[in-house]
Order: sequence, then structure tokens, then C-alpha cells
Amino acid sequence: MEFVVNGHFGTGADELLDELYSMSVRVSEVLDQLGYSESMVRYRCEATERLDRLLNRHRTDYLGITIGSKQEGYCCPFESDRDVMFIHETVVCRLQEDGTSSLPDTLTEFIMDNKYCNPGYYRLELIRKAKEEDSNITAALVVHSNGRAYVSSHKYTYLLRKSFNLNTVSGPALTECNDYQSWDYVFALPCTSQKQLLSEWINRPRYHNWPSPELIQEIPQLPAFLVPVGCKSSENKHMEWRVCFIGELKLTESFMESQYKLYILLKYINKHVLKPVCKDMSSFIMKNVVFWYVESTSRESFSIHNLVVNIISCVKVLQQSIRDNFLPYYMIPDRNLLRGRINLTQRHHLIAKLDMLIQEGPLVIMRCPKVRLALQMHSAELIKQGLWRVKLEKLWVEMWNMWWAYCLPGIEVEEMFRQAGRSHSFINVWQEMNDLVWPQWRLYQGQDFPTIYRRKILIALK
Repeated sequence: MEFVVNGHFGTGADELLDELYSMSVRVSEVLDQLGYSESMVRYRCEATERLDRLLNRHRTDYLGITIGSKQEGYCCPFESDRDVMFIHETVVCRLQEDGTSSLPDTLTEFIMDNKYCNPGYYRLELIRKAKEEDSNITAALVVHSNGRAYVSSHKYTYLLRKSFNLNTVSGPALTECNDYQSWDYVFALPCTSQKQLLSEWINRPRYHNWPSPELIQEIPQLPAFLVPVGCKSSENKHMEWRVCFIGELKLTESFMESQYKLYILLKYINKHVLKPVCKDMSSFIMKNVVFWYVESTSRESFSIHNLVVNIISCVKVLQQSIRDNFLPYYMIPDRNLLRGRINLTQRHHLIAKLDMLIQEGPLVIMRCPKVRLALQMHSAELIKQGLWRVKLEKLWVEMWNMWWAYCLPGIEVEEMFRQAGRSHSFINVWQEMNDLVWPQWRLYQGQDFPTIYRRKILIALK
């Protein structure tokens, strides 16, 4: 096979490998300067945990945690939506065979019933109401012809939309946005049967020591949740809830540098090449491709030198999954992540697009606009810009957390701004940010000042 490399054809095996290794190392260095170094990933994770603790100080019925790429640390502040899961702490769900001790009367209890449901989805049968009922849960109950009451995921989502005045729904999430950012809110019910649900995952054979034995023991101890969305192809999807696992974060945390950079690049390729063909091609699909690939590939194959080779290998895995119309969910392999997502026309187009990417070989990297532009920069200028970007992001995170410190029950956003504006620390950080993105800001007298500087920060941290 011939690849076009740096404007010429490389046909010799050694020459091709040298080209691949060289490009892989350069791409990894570029990703560091774009905000994806190991130190920045750790910083974002720690900052997100601090923010979650801050925001949960005064919450009662729900515990909020950031999930997705923001929690993983694998994206810049304005690069994607902020996903937040609100956990309903007065509800518990379990499998019928999962015997439980006597629960306090403050909890509403549901049994998870997967009869007539696709793998990974459940109907939730009411066993007992809490002493103080949740109005949305109660209003979402539907009595089946068998005389039993089940909570409808569709009704529950509709009631939440009304309660929070949010009109957009994406899967299990309610979406809120402004001119600068969007938030996806997922309301979830705790599940106590994660060990039973993950029994196959725990016991299946693995040949490359990933996940490690320690992780295989730890992950089933972590919470699982039911989120209000049914299987797309199910006739009963309005009644179904999907199970998900917080333990997936431990898997991404265990990634080596070359593995998480592989994941980031696949997300870029998906966004710019595949999603325009089929909007249901998600980052979650890419994550599962990487999970399977890492589990089935020797650790020695993951180095910065092999980054481009591993991207092409993952593209081949994804292409075969789309041909088969089957990509197993890593935690529950019987659940097909492609079920009901891709029609026949989209499948043909996606297979053709992926074939094109495979044929491009190393040039597949050029499908990622941020990476392509950075590769064209002089190394010294790229490093200078990378240091500037890191400083700006850390200032932004510091200011964001300081601002949210003024969040109290019932307080208006305008009052939060007023209180923050009295803090010398807050003002100093804000001014330092403006100095970075707009050195002449003190001379500007226009009324659109807030819009201009926010847009400059948005562009810099996107």
C-alpha cells in the first residue's frame, strides 16, 4: 500500500515507518501545546472536582457531578458542552435478585425489570414510595395493565423540562445554552446492583493486563445510575431507562499519554468527518472503540511513536463495526451502541468516508483543523502560544471558581457579579485575563466591551 507522505510517495517499509514515527511524535508535541499535555489534563480534573464540591454545598435533593470530557480533562473550556449529572438522592433502584436490607422511609425504591427491553435498558417498577414523595417521580408513574406502577422516562423528562424551563432534549439530557457555552443536564437515579450488572465485565478473559486487576476490583464498587432514555428502536422506549457507570472515568484516567491522545484525535476526526454524515456518531462511540482497542492490544504498541498507526487501526475497527451495524458497549457487551442510530444510506457513506481515511494513512491527521494549523506553525511560535494559552486557561478557571463561590440559594446572577466585583482577588484575575487577550482594553470606551472580551476568551480557549 502506498501513502502520500509530506508531499511525496513513501513506498519502502523502513521509509514509511520513519515517516509515521516522525509525524506521530510531532503530532503529540502539537497536542501538548494545544492544551492536552498530561499536566493540563490533571489540572482540569482537579479543577472540576473543586468546582463540583463548591456547587454541591447548598444542594439538598440532588448531588451534581460533572461528567464526560470535562470530567476527564480531555477538552478545553469552550471546546464542548459541559455535561452535569444530577443524582436523585431520595431514590434507589436495584435488580430483583439483589436482596437489600431494610431501607429508610426517606427513599423511594424501584425494581429494575429488563423483560422486553434491549440489553442495558430497564423498566423501573415502583416497590415503595418515600415518606416525602418527589412530585416529578410521582407524576411520571404509569400503571401497567398488570396492575404494577412503573416510572416513565419520557414523562419524567417532560416534567423536568417544565420544572427547569428547558426546551431542548438530547438523549437523556436537558440542554441550556448562551452565546458562549452550553450545558447538558442529566437527571439520574442511583442503582445499587452494579456488581451484578458488571459480572460479565469482571470475569471476561483479558490478555494485555488492561484494565489492571486493581481496576477490575475497584470499578464494580463505584456507583451506577439509571438515566431517562430508552433504546431508539424499542417500542417501549418511553418507559425505559438506560444504565451507566461512573467507573468509566477510572478507565480513561488509567490511559497512558499515547492512549488518551489517540482518543482526542479520534474525537476530532469524528467531529469534522463523520458527524456531518450522521449526527448520531458521538464521542461516546469513539471512547468505546478506544476501550476495546486498548484492551485487545499489547501495551508495547502504545507509544508516542505509534500514535498515527493506532489512529488508523481504530478507524478500521470502527469501519468494521459500522459494516456489521454492531459496536458493543464496553461495560455491557450485549448492548449495541449503533442500534437504531445509522440508516442504510448513512452506513454506506460512513464506510466510504472511513475507507478514505484509511487510504490517506498519516495524512488522516490533517482532518483535524486545530492540529493541521498548529503543524504549520514554527515550533518556537507554537510553544510561545501554548504557554500563553495555558496561563489564560488557568486564570479563567480560577476566576470561574471564585465567581461560583458567591452562589447561594436564591441568589440572582446579577447579585453574584456585584459581590464578586467587590473582591480584589477576583478583579486582579479578571484584569490579568484581559491583559492577555486584549492588551488595549483599558482604552476602549464602547458599551459592547463585555461582549468583545468574552468572545476573545472564547476563541482562545475553544
